[in-house]
Amino acid sequence: MNLLCGDKMKIYLVAGKSGSGKGEVAKLIKEQYLSLGKKPIITEFSKYLKMYAKEIIEWDGSEPKPRKFLQDLGVTIRENMDMPLFFVNRMIEDVKVYNLYYDVVIISDVRLPIEIEEMKKTFNNVYAMYVVNQFAPSKLTIEEQMHETETALENYSNFDITITNDNIEKLDDRVIKFIEGVEK
Repeated sequence: MNLLCGDKMKIYLVAGKSGSGKGEVAKLIKEQYLSLGKKPIITEFSKYLKMYAKEIIEWDGSEPKPRKFLQDLGVTIRENMDMPLFFVNRMIEDVKVYNLYYDVVIISDVRLPIEIEEMKKTFNNVYAMYVVNQFAPSKLTIEEQMHETETALENYSNFDITITNDNIEKLDDRVIKFIEGVEK
């Protein structure tokens, strides 16, 4: 357990496949905490991959993302450089800094079990949410859909809640209800 981050800080890990609505859920969490007078921040594990892509392949940050490059670079760093916790450790350090300025940290792009397990092992008040959207067709290629970052959480069972993203009003209600339960 980390001593720097107190028991009051909340960390939300928003997981799901590409196009599931992770970003929308993160925004809803942020809006709810703003309405409660709290200071939330949204961040991503992938911010480092995106930074490297901007420098290595001169990607300008626009859509479409160079997803295959980002996926391959992540694998290269985690496996070939023998640093499976590279991105997790960076995020842990980031959360320690955010704790100085924010009440809530929302990580909007969780894709791997190790990201959830290490954050829960390191901090108190960590809530893992899995967002499912069965109605939106994937914009990824078959190869990209088969990548570990799209499949690793399919059989993972240590989520605090699974939220179906099938209707924006219902999604909003589901997120608010979950936060109300956390804040009791």
